Amino acid sequence: MTEACRHEAHVRRAAAEDRWIEALREHAATCPDCAAAASATPFMTRFSRIDERQTKLPDPAVLWLKAQLLRGGAIAERATRPLNVVQIVAYLAVAAGWAAVLTWKWNDLRHWILGFTPARFVQAMANSSSLSLTFLLTVVILASLTVMLALHTILAED
Repeated sequence: MTEACRHEAHVRRAAAEDRWIEALREHAATCPDCAAAASATPFMTRFSRIDERQTKLPDPAVLWLKAQLLRGGAIAERATRPLNVVQIVAYLAVAAGWAAVLTWKWNDLRHWILGFTPARFVQAMANSSSLSLTFLLTVVILASLTVMLALHTILAED
């Protein structure tokens, strides 16, 4: 194994800075190791200065701030998870309530909806046979709950 020339480091520095002294130039012409170093150093210097990234890296302070915000968001999500479960249960309860009311009074509702003709409307007003007070109260309560849940969903997104 051959040892590196003792002048190679000086030749590389001179080639990188383009500051040659005559003695190094003569030595590089006669020494194959120094000649190779002198020819490769300018290319390697330019190559080392190439920035291959398309964009600059963000500031570390910005990264730290984003990490803190994400951590806070995860904590908030974990804290609101029980409320989300309660909201889903409320949706299911209201949907079940509507299904129960519609099933309970389907025949009366169908008869009532089909009665939206002028002749039937006058006849129904004269007979004053309408749906029960319990049914109307149930519809009002379910409608109120539906509106409250819808408003909560819309306002809670912000």
